[in-house]
Amino acid sequence: MTERSPRWTATGPGEDIADPRFYTGTRHFEVWQRARRDHPIAWVESGLAGGFWSVTSHALGNEVLRQPGTFWSTEGMRLGASPAAVRAAAGRMLVVSDGATHRMLRAALSTWFTGRAVATLHPELERTVDDLLRGILARGTQFDVVEDLAVRVPMWVLFEMMGVPEADRDELMRLTATGFDASDGSSEAAQSTAHTAIFAYFVDLMYQRRARPGPDMVTSLVQAEVDGRKLTDEEIILNCDGLLNGGLETTPHAISGAMLAFAEHPDAWQRLRDDDGLTDTAVDEILRWTSPPMQAMRTATADAAIGPAQIQRGDQVVVWLPSCNRDEAAFPAADEFRVDRRPNPHICFGAGPHYCIGGLLARLELKCFLAALRGLVASIEVTAAPVRQQSNFLHGLARLEVQLKPAAGAILPDTNANG
Repeated sequence: MTERSPRWTATGPGEDIADPRFYTGTRHFEVWQRARRDHPIAWVESGLAGGFWSVTSHALGNEVLRQPGTFWSTEGMRLGASPAAVRAAAGRMLVVSDGATHRMLRAALSTWFTGRAVATLHPELERTVDDLLRGILARGTQFDVVEDLAVRVPMWVLFEMMGVPEADRDELMRLTATGFDASDGSSEAAQSTAHTAIFAYFVDLMYQRRARPGPDMVTSLVQAEVDGRKLTDEEIILNCDGLLNGGLETTPHAISGAMLAFAEHPDAWQRLRDDDGLTDTAVDEILRWTSPPMQAMRTATADAAIGPAQIQRGDQVVVWLPSCNRDEAAFPAADEFRVDRRPNPHICFGAGPHYCIGGLLARLELKCFLAALRGLVASIEVTAAPVRQQSNFLHGLARLEVQLKPAAGAILPDTNANG
């Protein structure tokens, strides 16, 4: 077997960039910066994940993600994923499919993620976020942004789109938190049990929608026909599960990360409060700055050259998205949080055919969040040390306790009122 080079040298003794514990601090930013300088693509020998190519620069990350024929997702799109789980979903779930199958699944789902479809959610989403934030402010106490705010925004959106009844939402939210997030110490058994319950729930919902169609995404999947073929039951259930997972990979971490960024950069917060014309650029800067998906993995289908690296067929290639989005060669003053940054060619949502199907929706969620925050909050104070998530797949916070100062004139509900 040909020796792979260059070899990864950016970490110190005993450090493994595949280890989820490595990302509970902030040292990874320094490591990625050194890697971009010394070897923007390098071969890593991980004690936990085996060997893989590590890509840390914006240019090379784009190059990998935009070549789906050479670097594909069917053999897994995340480092360290269970091979059995990947085999079960490969070619059936959007994120682990390629070519004609990927195009077919994306076509079946895309109706719900167009500009027109997303726009119909805007008024109710704006009211929902506004009510949620007013309730938090009315309590007047410190709170955990992750649990009390960040997760609730995309979960409301997903449940609305999927037609999940109000009575089922709290339990499905609990199952989702256990099944998709191991940062709280959930055991593999607990995660497996939660996933089984989620699959069972969507099986029931699928059968209900076959009997009684509704104006929701599950009905659309049941009725979808692409190139003369309907989706199988497995494809419907796996993609419901995938969408639920995907909805928790971006917006919650972007919202909590934005709150921390504005607390640490009060000048940027004041600029945004004073100028609503900065909302769109602020959304993209939040996405760049937080970069919630930690990595996108691909497998080489043929020998290929990326930069100085000679990649062999079957090699795994991992693109570290937060590193690409802090690349000094692509972003002037990359380590500064600038709400007016333009241009902003971040790849938070990936690139190429696998560009996140929910990117437009995530942007709307962030815009509604910023609209409510600008109107209701004067300042943000972090009241306890932020706790970063223990994960090599999701890049963000597990806990962020803050105290909000209401804006002058903000009308808040009376929490002591009866009824």
